[in-house]
Parts: sequence; C-alpha cells; structure tokens
Amino acid sequence: MTLLRRSLLQLPFAAALAEPAFAQAPDMAAIAATAKKQGKLNLQHNIPPPLGDLWVAEFQKAFPEIAVEATRLPSTEMMQRFGTEYPAGASQADLIITLWDDTLLKWSDAGWLRTWTPPEAAAFDPRYKIRDQIYITQFNRSCLLSSKTKIKEADAPKEWTDFFDPKWKDKIGMDPPWRSVAVQQMLAVWDQQGMKDVAKRLKANGVKFFNGSAGVVQATIRGDIWIGAVIDPPVITAINDGAPLRATFPTSGVPAVGTGIMMPVKCPHPEAGMVFLNWALSMQGQKALLETAGSPVTRPGAGSPKSVAGVDGQKILLSSDLLTPAMQKAFIDEWRSVFGLQ
Repeated sequence: MTLLRRSLLQLPFAAALAEPAFAQAPDMAAIAATAKKQGKLNLQHNIPPPLGDLWVAEFQKAFPEIAVEATRLPSTEMMQRFGTEYPAGASQADLIITLWDDTLLKWSDAGWLRTWTPPEAAAFDPRYKIRDQIYITQFNRSCLLSSKTKIKEADAPKEWTDFFDPKWKDKIGMDPPWRSVAVQQMLAVWDQQGMKDVAKRLKANGVKFFNGSAGVVQATIRGDIWIGAVIDPPVITAINDGAPLRATFPTSGVPAVGTGIMMPVKCPHPEAGMVFLNWALSMQGQKALLETAGSPVTRPGAGSPKSVAGVDGQKILLSSDLLTPAMQKAFIDEWRSVFGLQ
C-alpha cells in the first residue's frame, strides 16, 4: 500500500472536529458574496514566475472585488514558514499552493488543513482529491532536456538510460536531489528500472548541478551543457519564448509531482480562499492554469500543453506513489556522500 493510499485511511478525528459548520454542502453564491466583502486573499505559492502571476491575474479578472496578495517562496522555505507560523497563531495564509511532499500529510494529521469539498471537485479523479483537503491541480513532469543547436533529433536522448551515456561526459546537468522532491522521484524511477549507483556514475560522467530546473534550462541555452534531467515548467516557458530546446518524455515512465492547493483551518479570509480554490478546479481556472503555466492540468477535458507532449499515452508515475520519507532520506544521504557534502 502506497503512502498516499495509506493517508486516505488516516484522517484524524481531531481534524474533523476542527472544521466549521459551512464545510458541508457549500452555497457558493453566499460564500462568494462574503468573499467580495472581505475583499482580500493571502496566497502563498511556489509556481515559477511569471506563471503564477499570470494565473492569479486570470482569477482577478473573474473576481475583481478580491485583491490577491501573492507571496512566492521555494517549497522547502514555504513549508518551514507555515510549519512555524501556523502553530504559533501567526500565519496569514488563506490558501497554499505547493508541490506534493509528505509534509502536507503531516499538516493534515495535525488538523491544520480545512476539510472542504468545492463543487468543482466533482469532476476530478478521486486520486487527485486527498482527504478532501488537498486538491491536485497540475503535474510537473520530469523530462530529458536537450539542445537543438548541439544535438540532432536522431541523436537526442530518449530514455533515462541515455542520460548516463559516456558520450555526454561533462555536458549533462540537473538540479541536485538534496534540494528537490522532483529529482528524488526521478531517482526512484531510475531505481525501479534497475539503474544502480547513479550518483557515482553521474559524478564520473561530469554532471553539473544548477539552482533548480530553471538553472539547468538556462545553462543548456547558453551551451554550458547539452542535456539535462529537469521538470518541464521552465522548459515549456523557454520553448514558448523561442529557445532551441526539446523536451522528451521517456516511454518507460514519466515521473510527475502534483501541485496541491489547500486551505488552513484558521485563516483571515476563509471565504476568499474557498472562492479561489473552487475557481482553480473549475474548467475556467484549469484552462487558465494550463495556458499560463503550460504543464498538464488534472481536470478531464481541460486540454493539453501546446509546446510539449501531453499526458495521453504516457506512463505517469506520481511522486506520492513512488516516494517514502525513508527513501527520500536515503537518496539525499547517498548523493551528499558521493559528492562530499556531508
């Protein structure tokens, strides 16, 4: 039984008691009226710029009466901040959007997340509705990035095993796994596919580390490296801007980390948070997210990305089904040891 599936059976009684009466059978017209009177929403997210700002702008077109104060933070920093502020009663977040991590289940177990079912959630696959608290809106998929100016289409890497080919020595880059859940899930897939000692092999092959997938993308554009293993949002942005890059999604399996949206139980503008969450799951909100951020969204019928392959026919492997906390720690410890960062 996977961590995510186990989590569905572990909703604590205390968390259920913490919910306000209006959590059931929501009257969205009444909630929206109250939200407009509140006139403000405090949003914390880690959607890469400028994509998050563009998506928020689409929400404000639909609800101009609700001013959104958006704060973007890296996932780890955001989780540390909320984990410190919320129990101290100092959190001002009405809504949180972040990549999937086991930390979210810990917040749920602690009774920090509101149990609430937006009307628009009815359209979604049950595996994207975690405890009726965390809703998965979008995938960030891992892919093989390559330079069109340096590598011909026929020679471009197509499977994960191609990333280790000695012909790419000193020309490969990635985000290090000690700072990225997305990279950890990629390592889990590599392990499932029988690739062992990958840290040692990549060190011997001259792998270069960069600050996030966006750093890998920029290094590929500059020609510092020729190929990379990255998540697709910054690749999509760069391709849309005309960069000579290609994104390849291996047929053997595409690791994907979901982006979760959730509301704290205690927040200054709960109705505004409900309005945004319901809009984020609506066809309008999902299409806006797809068009601004580019990565696949989870609502059926919302469409596929324009500049890279969609999920149809892909073997999508969710991080929540791949990773356990023990596995994550083992990956980080191994890579830090191999690269002398203990």
